[in-house]
Amino acid sequence: MKSDGASVKTEKGVPASHHKRVVLILVAFCCLSIGIAIGAIATGMVGARPQDNRLTISHSPVMPDSLSATFARVSEMVEPSVVHINVYKSKFDAREVAGSGLVVNQSGFILTNQHVIARASRIKVKLANGNEYDAKVIGQDSGTDLAVIKIEAGEPLVVARIGDSDRLKVGDWVLAIGSPFGLEQTVTAGIISAKDRVTDANIQSPFQQFLQTDAAINPGNSGGPLVNLAGEVVGINTQLTTSSGFNTGIGLALPSSTVVEVYNQLATSGRVRRGFLGIIPQELTPQVALLNKITDGSGVLVRDLASATGSAARAGLRSGDIITSINGQKVKNVRDLIRRAAALSVGSRAEIDYVRNGEPRSTEVILEERKEEVIEPDLKQSPFESNNPGAAPEPKNTTPKRPALGIKVRTLTPDLAKRSGLEGARGVYVTRVDPGSVAGNNDVREDDLIVEMNNRPVRTQEEFQQVVRELRSGDDLVIKVLRKERGPIRSLYILSFTIQ
Repeated sequence: MKSDGASVKTEKGVPASHHKRVVLILVAFCCLSIGIAIGAIATGMVGARPQDNRLTISHSPVMPDSLSATFARVSEMVEPSVVHINVYKSKFDAREVAGSGLVVNQSGFILTNQHVIARASRIKVKLANGNEYDAKVIGQDSGTDLAVIKIEAGEPLVVARIGDSDRLKVGDWVLAIGSPFGLEQTVTAGIISAKDRVTDANIQSPFQQFLQTDAAINPGNSGGPLVNLAGEVVGINTQLTTSSGFNTGIGLALPSSTVVEVYNQLATSGRVRRGFLGIIPQELTPQVALLNKITDGSGVLVRDLASATGSAARAGLRSGDIITSINGQKVKNVRDLIRRAAALSVGSRAEIDYVRNGEPRSTEVILEERKEEVIEPDLKQSPFESNNPGAAPEPKNTTPKRPALGIKVRTLTPDLAKRSGLEGARGVYVTRVDPGSVAGNNDVREDDLIVEMNNRPVRTQEEFQQVVRELRSGDDLVIKVLRKERGPIRSLYILSFTIQ
């Protein structure tokens, strides 16, 4: 490299001064950037003012997830068909009972719960659009707690679509819509928690088997719809299970399969007609099942006949028979038998398979119409069953120990029969039951007339003693008695227990 007064150049011939200018420009740019950043931070820290802390509303576009969007869509579909119902119990009472309902017909037919409109002197219906109308009762059914009312709106109404509750699965999403605490058009979400739910078989109608949901259901929701995510009504909200009176996550809705059947009868005839076999049923106990060689424990015991001249009597059924199937469908228990018979048309014929004294038989029963006043025994457990009816019978004790029943009996004489209202009957009359005895602990009572023991007729004191002599500890005993329950009329009861 030369130094002859000419400008200095790099090895590639670029002047050194050019490099210096580039470096200076870069340094100046960096300093400027750092200064701006420091200034911005300082301004935020030192120069902040109170009004800068105010909240502002974001207007970012909402991107709802698919479930939220579905809930909104279904609500918009169904809400126009959901009504608010006010019920006045008396012309002189301004207090209101509020509930919900569902428009199911364009001409003004509305489904609701029977308990919502029961004993109403006036019913007011408020549509989703705010219009109000008086309603009249078309029909009601206490067996399912359903009712149909009607308004005259003068124009076609928006109708809800009815879905198939039988296709629901536990875990499916559902929405409950109604007026809890009078808050109209309230929508809550949950899942199907269970199907065919029976909450208390001792008091619940045999025609009520519910869909259980954790969608919030509160007072005022009664009569409103339970809806699937297709916007179809799959149930009518009816009950909540709670100790406080408010939602605890267990709501009950009558399934649409039952609702449709009941509505069609109420809307056309104002009442529901159900088939009736003409028997008084009782749950099958292990002792009765074993005595009659029924190994699976399924079936229903005929405690008595509803009428000595009714359809069951004409078909040859009698007390002590065990019904195992109806029209080829196996019968599990009392509720199952009642529901299956009720679903059949009045006057139709039902093929009945049953067991008598361990021998299978069959007959044909022409169904009567079931009356509201028919009194059923406890459906879950008869009060006359053993202390532990759900358990298997205790193993037989091979020790030949002769038990004592703890009762005294005498042969029914004509004079005793006249004094006891037992004319024409034969059996042994119970004159005493020892407290704490086997018989006393299993509901044998004084004044009972024992007519049968373990499928053997008992007509005299000697026949009674013969059966007792053959019993051993661990044996099962099934006793048929005539008993007074209300007034002078006696009814047959079947008691069963294991000898201890």
